[in-house]
Amino acid sequence: MKQKLFMGVAAIFVILAGIILNQIDSEVDTSRYHQHLEQPSAEELLPCDFKDSGICTHLPIILIETGGQKIPGAAYTVATKDGDTATMYEKGNYGEEEILAKVSTVEKIGRWHHESDKPDLHSLAYIRYRGDSSRYFDKRGYRIKLVNEKNVGKDNDLPLLGMSSESDWALHGPFLDKTLIRNYMWMNISAEIMGYAPNVRFCELIVDGKYQGLYVLMETIKVAKSRVSLTHYKKGDPVTSYIVEITGLPDPERTINNFTKYTKRMENPRTIEVIYPTRDTSTPEIIKYVETDFNEIERILYSSKMYDGSELWSEKIDLNSAADYYILQEFLMINDVFSKSTFFHKDVRGKLHLGPVWDYNNALNNFFFPLDEGEFIVARNGWFETLLTSKDFVNTVLRRYHELRKGVLSNEYLRNYINETVAWLGPAVDRNFEVWGYSFDIDNLSRNEMRVSSDYNEIFANASFEEYSSLYERMLEEAVQLNPKSHHEAVTWMKNTIIYRGSWLDRNMHILLQYCADSKKHSKMVD
Repeated sequence: MKQKLFMGVAAIFVILAGIILNQIDSEVDTSRYHQHLEQPSAEELLPCDFKDSGICTHLPIILIETGGQKIPGAAYTVATKDGDTATMYEKGNYGEEEILAKVSTVEKIGRWHHESDKPDLHSLAYIRYRGDSSRYFDKRGYRIKLVNEKNVGKDNDLPLLGMSSESDWALHGPFLDKTLIRNYMWMNISAEIMGYAPNVRFCELIVDGKYQGLYVLMETIKVAKSRVSLTHYKKGDPVTSYIVEITGLPDPERTINNFTKYTKRMENPRTIEVIYPTRDTSTPEIIKYVETDFNEIERILYSSKMYDGSELWSEKIDLNSAADYYILQEFLMINDVFSKSTFFHKDVRGKLHLGPVWDYNNALNNFFFPLDEGEFIVARNGWFETLLTSKDFVNTVLRRYHELRKGVLSNEYLRNYINETVAWLGPAVDRNFEVWGYSFDIDNLSRNEMRVSSDYNEIFANASFEEYSSLYERMLEEAVQLNPKSHHEAVTWMKNTIIYRGSWLDRNMHILLQYCADSKKHSKMVD
């Protein structure tokens, strides 16, 4: 009897321990590190008494040494035979698409950092410039892959700036975003809403001894316990978890012929590329499996059953992730969602999720030409047009939106987040604009580096030689009103956009109900 009682108590103890451990694991997995709240500001440190030349900063420093090599990946435009233009990318000195360089960090929390300090972490790395439109900017982003010093074919996972150990990283250099904080702020807030978004850290960058200003180190989107946590693919398995991305620069061997592509519902020349399983583990058969699985989901979304009120799609797509993703894209006015920087992921044992989010450089009407802040921006983009015919989806969006507006999407929370982040950056903002401050004068910018009133690339393409000069002058006159003249003005504009956008959505989100109304769906079927 005592033995049975002991075993029963032991079993209960094991169950309770398991519950507690699961809760601990859950807390660890869902916590978000906001750098500006966790690390001391310049004001909180004692005055810097550094006597040598170079910066003295409370932010971490990343140093890249190329040994004089040309960094590949910068974008340039060439004329084609048919009179159109094409984007090309510069190669390295010997035709390389990426070069081997040295990367090191100075990052101990709670102290001043200097270029001459002994590195806290260092590695060889393959680097190149990265980004889509940002490759045209003077201040460019970098793709970094850390590799083993003795075997450059092997990854070298390191916990850069306190993030989980990995080899793949992106350095975002805010240039069009004169607030400097959009990607940092909205990646963190997106994670609070969706559970995961790439972790981010502010830093200051020095390349070959030259100060490059304020940057944001970002996790890239890949399968890992600390990033997108999926059941790993084992070579030879007939099915797999996967991540896919809508992109305009695909690897042809990694693309799928998806339903919205071959039915021309997808923006040309965009296509979907398989990001995971990776090239070194997948096979043509696995790529075909991803294509088949993804197509099954798209065919359901675009079937007549959607207009009959079927919720079959929710057996394939995670409702909550789709609703959260829509709310973020709509609130932030991400006009290019379902055109580029759009990811999907699916565990082999679960449903498809929209996300993770990526690239908030253009968020809150920082697009190259202004968007109307008083309308739905993404309701007709890609899958959202058909998802909004679902009553379950729309009701989930409405409930979740009003919930978030009382929390992390409230005006008060967002205003405080902006003020606290800018205050924490402190003197790093001024240092950045000592290098890049010329960008507040549009006379110093190319067409690809400023905001204008409309798509002048298309206007110029159709203009005669005689018209070109006057059109260019008109473009610059309009651009003066659309580009901030200081960091303070850029931050104020973003705050005002948040207030106006939130207020408009508060009054109009219920209009989304019209998309799932029976009369609306019936007229769609008749059309």
